[in-house]
Amino acid sequence: MRADIRTRRAARVRENASGTDSEAAVQQDALSTRVRARVDTLDPAAVVAYASLPGEPSLDEVLEDLITAGVPVLLPVTLKGEPLRLGPATAPLDALPRGTWDIREPATHLPIAEALVGIAGLPTSPILVLAPGLAFDAAGARLGNGGGFYDRTFGPHGVMAEPHHAHLRERLVIEGVCWDDEVQESLPVEPWDLVVSAVLTDARVLDAAPAASRGSGETYHS
Repeated sequence: MRADIRTRRAARVRENASGTDSEAAVQQDALSTRVRARVDTLDPAAVVAYASLPGEPSLDEVLEDLITAGVPVLLPVTLKGEPLRLGPATAPLDALPRGTWDIREPATHLPIAEALVGIAGLPTSPILVLAPGLAFDAAGARLGNGGGFYDRTFGPHGVMAEPHHAHLRERLVIEGVCWDDEVQESLPVEPWDLVVSAVLTDARVLDAAPAASRGSGETYHS
């Protein structure tokens, strides 16, 4: 499944480069509109997101608008075998340094809990986490790239599940982002896998079923 989705995403990049896929621009605009609406509805203290790779749904335009508006935007930094670290995003996103796998990453970063503690906002205000994925299903299961970074960070056995981070975990609204044709009927879930509370695509906002219905995993949202 990973190989199939990566192949389709690579084809999307080629078609965009050739100017033959006008539908892709429409899909991207629709996705950005849904993400903006989600942010407006939640009014989060901060947004934890990602700097897209070629073929991924791009959040760049939305994130740069949020940065300009003064909303804290945090982006992940990946270190092999460790949970994600977070750092403040600055606009334009294309000016960010390139890190592992040529991903745009903040120049400065902290362990995730320290980074989240440092943001502004009321202690009860939500923190929106927009998690990338190769695929999601209707119950919120996620298929990542295989590195396990989001599971080690936000999953049921991840660093944010530790008891002393409960005050932060309760503020997290973790939602997945993918193209609509990547939403699957069902994905396997291991006990340590991150399960999101909703999936945002170019065609819809899919509220996930409670994680308990999967028999494993846990969904964190306020």
